[in-house]
Amino acid sequence: MRPKLVWALAVTVSLLTVGKVAAQDLGPNVHKIKDGIFVYVGGPRPNDAGPESNCGIILTQQGVVLIDTGQTPIASRAIQDAVKKLTSMPVRYVIHTETHGDHWAGDYLFSPPAVVVAHEGTSAALKDREAGDPARIERLRASAPEMRAALEGYHWVVPQIEYRQKMTLDVGERTFELLYLKNAHSEADSAIWLPKERVLFSASVVVVNQFNILRPWVTIPDILADTKMLKALNPEFVIPGHGTPGTVKIFTDMEQYYALLVDRVGQMVKDGKSLDQIQKDLRMPEYDQWMGKDRIPANITAAYNVVAARLLFKGD
Repeated sequence: MRPKLVWALAVTVSLLTVGKVAAQDLGPNVHKIKDGIFVYVGGPRPNDAGPESNCGIILTQQGVVLIDTGQTPIASRAIQDAVKKLTSMPVRYVIHTETHGDHWAGDYLFSPPAVVVAHEGTSAALKDREAGDPARIERLRASAPEMRAALEGYHWVVPQIEYRQKMTLDVGERTFELLYLKNAHSEADSAIWLPKERVLFSASVVVVNQFNILRPWVTIPDILADTKMLKALNPEFVIPGHGTPGTVKIFTDMEQYYALLVDRVGQMVKDGKSLDQIQKDLRMPEYDQWMGKDRIPANITAAYNVVAARLLFKGD
């Protein structure tokens, strides 16, 4: 199956509004997961970069909870429109899954009055990023008339609540458990678990049919520890930070990829090859259809670090 079509294969169920209101058109990106739980599934990006970020829309008796707010202000406006069609109640909370701007592009549309919640360190990371790129919003405005219109009323939002390891948030009849993910993707990552509904928003610790971005502080052992923790919750539905919602198979597929990657790198190290040689020679034909191939070198480096650590341990 061609990878750029994968994002469109979200769960195909009828899109119903809450209560007895008739079904409405929420747009092609919005999919119903369970009663009152919807996902805006990000569309494809150019240059084989994988799909845009996902956003959870959860309705409660006390208002709406959003999990992230979209890749771009245009996507965020579509999310805002979907919320207005679903309910007249306000957005009470926005929960960040990570610190990167492709997940909080639309915070300004909802906060205030919505309270933004994130993991400890998110505010500091956002301040560093915003200060380091003060022209980002102006570049967005200049990129297209649609983007300029979508940015109307823009203001920068910093999370009002930050948690350390785990946080439970009760909103109406629903419970949201925020779980810290160590060295998963950004400077501060959170998975959001709805235990009653068995729905898990797994952030970007894994992605679907694409190579993930492994920054210097991200390690494969930490990723595998995070996925093990999330799999143990036994979710019925898994909504990744990017890509088509699915089941725990999302975790299993990524675990198999990392196991194979580390195994092949380990064999090449055993054969006496350097990291530079491995970067040039390693092939993973099983994943030729995956997106984000520019991320492969960082993945190989992370696998090489795993192998080197094992050899060091054996030497001790």
